[in-house]
Amino acid sequence: MKMITLEVSDPVAEKVARMTPAEKKTFSDTVDRILLKRKSLSEIMHEATEQARKNGLTSEILEELLKEK
Repeated sequence: MKMITLEVSDPVAEKVARMTPAEKKTFSDTVDRILLKRKSLSEIMHEATEQARKNGLTSEILEELLKEK
């Protein structure tokens, strides 16, 4: 893998800086899928939503997780 630099807004940079190593890996994998499969962001988000549902993530759990950050 190679390291690249992207310009993002300050809030996004702050969120990335607070990510755990596992979250950063997931984020990196998502960017790879977007660029390599040339899927739209909405397609990737839909797939992620479906995978989350299959893994038991509910709207209520997601809301609680977002409140923690």
